Amino acid sequence: MKFLTVLAIVSTALALVPKPIPYGTGQGATDSSLEHVPRNDVENVDVNSVKLVRSDVAAPDGGPKKRSNIPIPNEPNPKSVLIGGVAVSFTMVGKWIRQGGGSVFRYVCKRIDFNNSSGVNKFVTLVANGATVYKNQPINERKIVAYIAPEGGITNGIDVVIANHN
Repeated sequence: MKFLTVLAIVSTALALVPKPIPYGTGQGATDSSLEHVPRNDVENVDVNSVKLVRSDVAAPDGGPKKRSNIPIPNEPNPKSVLIGGVAVSFTMVGKWIRQGGGSVFRYVCKRIDFNNSSGVNKFVTLVANGATVYKNQPINERKIVAYIAPEGGITNGIDVVIANHN
């Protein structure tokens, strides 16, 4: 019993001791073996990937807005999409949908969550199923806003516009 107590104390003490930082890895240090790759040369080649607008691209009216035509995924647990510091996540529900002469099992979106993990207040505009659901909905820093879809869910893509709060 004493051995286990001593072992617990020693392992706790070792866990609390900070590890030394190797020379040259501080702030501002760069590795000379790495070369810079311009943003314009990086392109998604995956056909299933979602192409997003860079955060430094301005909207046509000059505002710092980001817009994405996001297709609704057809899977039970899709990954979140990050747009302008706001994570957009989907809650999917399996459903039988009439298509042609029969029924097809598909996943439809029942809920969309906007998680503002940045330290800046944002505005969100959401267009789903051809209707504007949110128009400049404020999302404070470190806040989650949810949109619950009506009966039938969201089956088409959504448009999301994220703007910084000035």
